[in-house]
Amino acid sequence: MQIRRGRIQNGAVVLADPTGIPEGAEVTVLIGRPQDPVDVSDEELAEIDAGLAEAQSPHRVDARAFLRELRRGA
Repeated sequence: MQIRRGRIQNGAVVLADPTGIPEGAEVTVLIGRPQDPVDVSDEELAEIDAGLAEAQSPHRVDARAFLRELRRGA
């Protein structure tokens, strides 16, 4: 999963940086209200991407399994 920014142009979503997204890829679009803009810096987007990658890492620990292990050790 990735987060990208874009705008509607001529009725289509145009991404600011479409690099790496294959033609025909399925996307989900969240529409913000113009009066409530959310500005996200490139650094913040990088942090979000890093967090998503970490969450999908095979080295992560399932929270339920972690709590079970804590209870067994107590």
